[in-house]
Amino acid sequence: MLESVLDRRVKHEGGYDLYLEIPEKEYLQIYEDVNNEAAENILKQFLQLHQDDGRPDHIEIKYDRNNHTINIKALLKYEGNDHTKADTLPNYLNYE
Repeated sequence: MLESVLDRRVKHEGGYDLYLEIPEKEYLQIYEDVNNEAAENILKQFLQLHQDDGRPDHIEIKYDRNNHTINIKALLKYEGNDHTKADTLPNYLNYE
């Protein structure tokens, strides 16, 4: 699923706004509901995949039925971050 995610970042004084757009079909193959728990999980895995040490905050998730996408927005903060420990991705998120 993570290979299908489109991302965009907008820099500002407090960090970056991160926008993720996930195709509805890809999302619904893994998650049953559109909720904050799933958004946090996806953000964690996405940042880990890209070896990004940003700390997500103010996470929002929306289901755009007209465009058949799931959209996640989060504020990424970097100031004062320690490097995060590397984890392995769960099999269902790995792409081959």
